[in-house]
Amino acid sequence: MTSLSIIRRGAGAGLTALAAAVTVLAAPSAYAAVQSVSVEGSDHKVGTTYTITAEVGGASGGLLVYFSDNGEFIGGPKVPWPPGSATIEWKPSTPGQHIITVEQGGTTKSIVVEVSKASSGGTGSSGSSSLSGTGSAGKLLGGLLGSS
Repeated sequence: MTSLSIIRRGAGAGLTALAAAVTVLAAPSAYAAVQSVSVEGSDHKVGTTYTITAEVGGASGGLLVYFSDNGEFIGGPKVPWPPGSATIEWKPSTPGQHIITVEQGGTTKSIVVEVSKASSGGTGSSGSSSLSGTGSAGKLLGGLLGSS
């Protein structure tokens, strides 16, 4: 065997290994973990509890899932259960834009949720249409509107 054929064989083996490495690096979607993130509801309010759901898969499907709100972790890490899904309860404490991020196995996915102030309402009955009352607000409103 000549030294030229040995060099050719060595170069061929090196190119094959390089091609295999490039193929693995060029196919990150096969290893993606977090596939989607959703937050239940549509009119999100401060102080109301919502469920955040992450759909996970790929080679990292069984790894712990981390949830965060504007960079602050929500609870502890979750084990995907049932397989392929992880959920956590979330109760926003401030109005405004919240970026909910889910991380698993080095991959992340985020969703933006707008949260508005909680409805301001008393603890009384919401079915009453009478403006008269025994409290100072009821007296003030009754006086302003001519009710007694």
